[in-house]
Amino acid sequence: MKILFLCQYFPPEPGAPAARTHEHAREWVRQGHDVTVICGIPNHPDGQVPRSYAHEYVYDELYDDIRVLRCWFFVTPNRGRIRRSLSFASFMLAALFWGIVRGGRADVVAATSPQLLCGAAGYLLSLFKRCPFVFEVRDLWPDQIVDLGLIRNTAVIKGLMKLEAFLYRKAAAIVTVAEATRRNLIGRGIPPDKVHTITNAIALDIFTPLPRVGVMRHRYGWDDTFLVMYIGTHGISQGLETVLEAAEKLQSASGLRFVFVGSGAERMRLKERAEKLGLTNVEFIPSQPRGDMPEFYAAADLCLVPLKKRNVFLTNIPSKMFEIMACARPILLGAEGQAKEVLEQAGAGVAFASEDADALAAAICALKDDPEKCRRFGESGRHYVEQHCNRALKAKEMLAVLEEVQQRK
Repeated sequence: MKILFLCQYFPPEPGAPAARTHEHAREWVRQGHDVTVICGIPNHPDGQVPRSYAHEYVYDELYDDIRVLRCWFFVTPNRGRIRRSLSFASFMLAALFWGIVRGGRADVVAATSPQLLCGAAGYLLSLFKRCPFVFEVRDLWPDQIVDLGLIRNTAVIKGLMKLEAFLYRKAAAIVTVAEATRRNLIGRGIPPDKVHTITNAIALDIFTPLPRVGVMRHRYGWDDTFLVMYIGTHGISQGLETVLEAAEKLQSASGLRFVFVGSGAERMRLKERAEKLGLTNVEFIPSQPRGDMPEFYAAADLCLVPLKKRNVFLTNIPSKMFEIMACARPILLGAEGQAKEVLEQAGAGVAFASEDADALAAAICALKDDPEKCRRFGESGRHYVEQHCNRALKAKEMLAVLEEVQQRK
């Protein structure tokens, strides 16, 4: 097949959408298919474009044998409602234009959401290419941004809901990353045979267990300190203020340190709050290359996966859970719903109540004093992803969906 896949983010940018799209597309190419990914120029999450991408409107390149069309669009840091909305809209227009002009023939067009305008570009491009459209739904938009209070204008909300429903109707197939999301969509009246769940997974050859005392502990001088680590986006969804509150409660605990690795809209505010509270047991490290993540996970004694207490997150499974489990590290999960179900099935850690700093602090103290339990959590998590979360197998599952809709054309 000739597959056109739209995703605003792609490596070297960090994050789950980029990693999933890259690893699926790489596997499809290995299977003999012709894959073109249409994405934005690298800039996420800080809005900084490398000099090598500052001169052309589109860059046509090969990345792991995947043809990648990197489009210039309105670039902005991952914060600010109006600027981000303009960024989303400009990517939609750029992806549609370059998909028509440079995308070539297609047997199927797929697009991933969030954001919804990427899905809209995918559908319009499928009309030009006269082929089926497959819509991948990673998170439920606009539900999530409404639940977080990021959008309050009723006219805008209604418009996004109409667009969401329109894309669901027009898609030949819908792919979700969590079974709870699939159930949600079926509950809205979408035919069950149209919605497929293909869970997130992990490249087990990249994310693998490594020695605890290794590169990162030497680089940052952590020695044998007990590290509670958060790696990922510092955004509004994660509720990282709770982690700072727990750090304040445990300020007097000896040999304990909280480490935040990553970037995002809330990073500077979190750093300022940590300074205001005088937290000497907290450290912030900027975004690091994805290839270094296994070394960071190896250095962690506990890995945090927090989310704010919102109904929309009941259907979410943070992709970092699979990275942590693949690296055989124990998880402290601040979430309910589907994510907690996966954690319990894997036996990979402990869940605490979202936005409850007391519960988080208590869980940290209990696990700090029980290294054997931490070891068992790590081993169980690794076993679980080996059995259920092989990225190559998940790529084949999605390929089967794409082949099915292409054959029905």
